[in-house]
Order: sequence, then structure tokens, then C-alpha cells
Amino acid sequence: MRVSGSIISCLFILILLNPPVAAAPLHTSVNGIVSIEAENYRYASGWRLKNYYTGIGITPVVSDGLSADSLCYTIDFKTPGRYRLYLLGNRKRNSAPDDNVLLFTLYDIPGNIVSRARAGFPPVNAPVWSSTDFEMSGNGIAVSVPDSGKYCLAVKILKGDGYYLDKIVLSGDPDFSPSGTGPEETCNDPSCATGARDRIIMPPRWVFGVLYGGYTDQNETLEVIDSLIDGDFPVDAYWIDSYFWDFNKGSGPRGYIDFVGDTAAFPDIEAMWQVFERRKIRAGLWIWNLILKEGNEQVFREFDLSGYFSGTFRYTSDWHNKSGNTQAGTVDFENPRASVYWKSRLKPFFDKGLDFLKLDNSSSIPFCRTAFEATQEMGRETGGRGFILAHIHTTYDYRNKLYPTRWTGDAKIAWTQPDYPDLSLYAMGGLKENIAMISDPRRTTYEIPFLSHDAGGYDYFGSQDQSEELYMRWVQFSSMNSIMMFFSHNDNPTRNHPYRYSSEIQQNFRKYTHLRMRLFPYLYTYALKSCLTGVKMIRGDADHELQYLLGEEILVAPVCEKGAVTRQVYLPGGTWIDPDSGKEFRGGREVVLDAPVQKLPMLIRKGAIIPMRNYARAIDLGHNDTLTLEVYPSAEKTEFELLEDDGLSNEYLRGRIASTRFTVQEEPSGLSFMIHPVEGSYRDMKPDRTYILKFHSTSRPVRISINGQKPAGIYQYDPELRVTRVELSADKKELQQISVIF
Repeated sequence: MRVSGSIISCLFILILLNPPVAAAPLHTSVNGIVSIEAENYRYASGWRLKNYYTGIGITPVVSDGLSADSLCYTIDFKTPGRYRLYLLGNRKRNSAPDDNVLLFTLYDIPGNIVSRARAGFPPVNAPVWSSTDFEMSGNGIAVSVPDSGKYCLAVKILKGDGYYLDKIVLSGDPDFSPSGTGPEETCNDPSCATGARDRIIMPPRWVFGVLYGGYTDQNETLEVIDSLIDGDFPVDAYWIDSYFWDFNKGSGPRGYIDFVGDTAAFPDIEAMWQVFERRKIRAGLWIWNLILKEGNEQVFREFDLSGYFSGTFRYTSDWHNKSGNTQAGTVDFENPRASVYWKSRLKPFFDKGLDFLKLDNSSSIPFCRTAFEATQEMGRETGGRGFILAHIHTTYDYRNKLYPTRWTGDAKIAWTQPDYPDLSLYAMGGLKENIAMISDPRRTTYEIPFLSHDAGGYDYFGSQDQSEELYMRWVQFSSMNSIMMFFSHNDNPTRNHPYRYSSEIQQNFRKYTHLRMRLFPYLYTYALKSCLTGVKMIRGDADHELQYLLGEEILVAPVCEKGAVTRQVYLPGGTWIDPDSGKEFRGGREVVLDAPVQKLPMLIRKGAIIPMRNYARAIDLGHNDTLTLEVYPSAEKTEFELLEDDGLSNEYLRGRIASTRFTVQEEPSGLSFMIHPVEGSYRDMKPDRTYILKFHSTSRPVRISINGQKPAGIYQYDPELRVTRVELSADKKELQQISVIF
């Protein structure tokens, strides 16, 4: 039955006076914010819950000439005023923005209309935040609350019906805008609790190097490793993908999953992984949450008779199921016994050298939790932290932060995929979309602290864009992402491995991946900070969604247009420096940067102190015993706090972290730089360190002193680059004061 506006008013009053047992929660304003999960509505029929891609929300059920009722959300506003309204949702695939519009009406308790607004969904096929009236002015939308107290926010379909609505947020702060999945729901009901929102688990240190995966047998795997090392390309980890279980192009169902693997293709995985271990390369395997019966009858029967399946079904997909018709069981990871047994069946692989798992087919929290615990408990090189690679299906569940890392899905080998995501093909965006997924705060994927992707693209999906230019641009972008990994379908002859490209591409690959490896102290600092503060390494701008800050000091603006040799970039406030040329740019405006194909547009904030270390082919082959500090002094005193720990254990959760603070300031006659005494410690921390200080944009020094004394070594000055270089060795517990006089 459809409910009219007047009936809504009457029911609203009655329910406020006599709330039913099954009533949806009362939402309250908390610090000026009201956050509502869309499924917590009242008084409506014709709506259903819907899972879609990375989100979960409600969608209208419109059929036989019937339309969905108005929704009603009960809100207790603590403070009157103007509240900007934002909605998180997803429009009908490839529909016009103005064809998906909702009408928001705010009623007071007597049932009078207090305020109205309308909002639609922007032209993005994935879940995204919007606060725009697409039918009217195009300006931001808001509702006015005249007095504190209880109100009904009614939501009605105005135009279209092909969308889903995930979340509604109202903010009395004009400077606030939601990002990712938005603020936690503000209601007074225990059912609203969504878990460990700000907790982020730290991956092992080697994860911040360069990771690879492939459909390779044992001999091919070792050949790939040799080729990467011989080419002077970084490699920290390599996983065997799904062909491990049946190397006949993963045809299946035999082997999926028999907990044995294809022993013809992998006759001695322990020997293979021993080679990995000697070379400081971490070993991974692909796995899913199913057991197919055909060819795995004994394993299937064991799980079935033990009650370890949440359900069985007829599996008719041809993915890893050549017959296209077999019985399948879904492992019940909600069952502790099933989880323990599943982990025990994987133990022989960990005993032989396995370190981490790549998950497919599902990324449910119970599956992720069990797989992650397996790597924590049994992974040889995870130090108790654990490490998995999982899909991004569950960004709406905050617990995804507990099980790093995630990847964006099967990327398309293309510059862009305007109809992303295409779930019929599982094509999850080209280069442009993969940049937006990590950098655009309006998207739910922005919530993920460590989000990676198949650099270079996974499959063609009909695209003919593959080129050296596309690969080079993708490598440049990925090198400045939180996690960098390479993987591709076997149909791609390059496999996205650099040694299969021209010498020019290889040289550019080395340039940016070597830079990444040297930046490890900087990257790892911000990774640790994300776990301690909840603030991501990648900081995006919704108004400039294809650029981002990596930490606070580095601005990255990847090129994602074919043939482009310039890049328009918005510069935040302050002054920004091109590290290659030393050219300075005033912030608070847009500029056009040179971007030849060999160059990633990247700027350094003036005042930055960037810690780098000597290059090593793998993170675990390097160390922080010698640090180069790239210093860009400014008139304002600035600082950088270097964070370090043992890189593997969970001792960081108990405060076993070392913090070293660096400060710099330009003075009338020179500059002052200080290395402050280390605070805290971690296992096996060395007492001293060598520093190479590189002061940029300086004149030739007249005098340099360290702690008031002339330095033992001779400083160097490069007049072409205008860089002053000073080297010193220091006890970490002692203050070091460096004065440079020009």
C-alpha cells in the first residue's frame, strides 16, 4: 500500500510516541554529522536490499505499474541550521545523470514540510558520493533545520529507478565532505555498530617493494625470477596463480581444490621456494573458497560429511570447470572448525615455504579472516603480521582494513573503460579508472588503505590499446602507489614483465621502480602512520580526482591520456618544486607541467624532508643504516618524523616503534637543520646511522658546522643542480645540529 504524505505525518507522530519493537533506529546528529545506512528506513514497501560491486544498499522494485513508497528516516537534530546533504549510491549503468533523481523532504513532527532538496547520481558506474542537483542549478544541495528536535527525512523517487542508495549523510559543517564509505552510522541502536572503523593492520615491510604473479609452472617461474634479477628489476614477491591446481590452462574442476596441486607442473615446490628464500623473494599461492567435487571426490566428501560447507550447489560456470557441470561446496568460514580444518590442509604448503595467499571468487570477511590467520600463523616471512591479496568486493564492511591488501580486480589493458565496471566481463577499469579508484575520495574504494591493481592491465576485454606508451605510463603511476604489483592473463604475450619490452621501456621501469625502492623509508613511515592514525598514505581531492598526495610531501599526477606530453595539475597551497629541474611553482592554482612519455609528473612540497635509502633489489636486501635526506628548505620551519620498526612482527601495536624527527628552516644567512634524538626503539635497532644530507636550491656554502664544529668530512656542492651535500655519522640518541652559512 502506498503511503501518502499526510499519512506519513500521522504515522510519524504515532511512532515517535509509541515506537514499535521492530522500528528502525533513531538517527542523531553527532558533532554536526548525521550518517544513515539506507536500509534503516521506515514506512515503505517496494524497496529491496541489493549487493553491487563494492557496495550494499537498497533499490526500488518497480513493476506492473507500481512504484516504491517514500522512505522515512527519523533524525534527532541536536543543533538547527543548514545541513549539506550527500548520498552514496550507484546509478543505472550508462544512464544519463538526470535520469536517476531522488526527492528529499524534511518533515517536522506535526507533519509540515520544512525543507526540500533533490539529488542525483554522477556519471560513474561505480558507487560514488554526490551532493549535486542534476535537474536544477547543479549546485550543492542542503536542507534547513529551523529548530533542534526530531524530524522525518522522506526520500521519494523523482525520476528513474535503476539505481541503488547506499548511505545518506547530512553535515552542518560547510567544509566537510564524506569520502570512501563515509562516517560511521549515527544512531542509538546496537545494530548500527559497524566494527573497527579506524583500525588498519600493517603488512610486512617487503609488501612495499614490487610484487609479481603469473600463470607459470615451476621451470617458468624460476625463469621469470632469473630474468627479473638479471635485468636489474626489483622483485620482492611472486605468487603462482590459479593454474597451480591444474596447469592445463586452469581447466579444472580436477584440482579445484584438492590441496595437492599439479605435481607434474610443480614436481618440487619446496625446492622452488627455497630458491625464493635465498633470494629474499616471498612466495604466494592463489586459492578460492570452493571445493569442486569432480576429481576431488575424497576432499569434497570429507568437508561435506564434517559439515564444513555452508552449502552445496551445481557449479555450471566454465571458470576452472571444463565440464561446466559439477557439484561444488562453499567452505563455511563462519564455522571455526571448518576454518581450522581448511588451514590444516594448507599447512603442508606453508611448511614448504609458502608465505602469503591470493584470494579469488569471494572476499567475504570470514574467508579473508581465515586466509589471513593462516598466513599469520604459518607464513614463513610474514612475522605474524600475515598477508593476503583479496578483491575489493567488501569495501562497505569496515573490517576489510584488518586483512590487507586488496586489488581492484581484472583491469582492462586500455587507457580508459568508460563503462567500468563491466560485471558481465569482469573488466574493472583501464588506467584512468584505476587511478581514480585510489585517488578519488568520492568512491568507496578510496576507503581501502592499501589498494593495488594489475599494473599494465590484466586482460584485453576487446581493447586494442596495448602499447609501450600505455605500459610506461602505468608503471610510472604504480611506482607511486601504496602497493605495486604486476600480473596479467596468459593471452598477453608480455605478461607485463619488463624484460619483454624494449630497452627504453626497461630503462624507464628501472628508473621508477628503483626510485620506489629507495623511497622505502618514506613509504613505510606513512604506512605506519596510517595504522596509528587511520589517515591513508594516498590523499585525494574530489575536485581533481586523477592526482593525489603520496604522504604530505609528494604530489603525483599520472598521465592517462594517449599521446599526452603535458599534464594540467592543481597545486594545493604552498610552493611546489620539480625535483628534476628545481623549478618552483606557486600553489593554490592550476598549472601545466611538461610530461614527456619518459616522465611522471611529480612535485615536492617546499619545506619537505624526504628520507631515502640506498637501492637494493628487494626490500629485505636493503637497510636504513645509511639514509639520504632530500631537503627542500623554506622560510617556514618544517619537519618530518621518520617511523621505523622491525618490519615483520606485531610489536608496533605495542608501541615498539622508533621515531626520529628532522627539522629545517631557512635563515637570513643560511639554513639550520636538526636531527633530533630517537624516541622509542624496536628489536635489533642499531645505535647509529650514516646520514647524507642534500640541501636543494642553495648557494655555494661559505661555512658548514655540525654541533658547532667544522665537519670531519668535506662537503660537496653541485652548482648545476644547486645542491649542497653533507655526510655525517651519528649516534641516534644524540642531537645533531647542522648549520649552513651562504
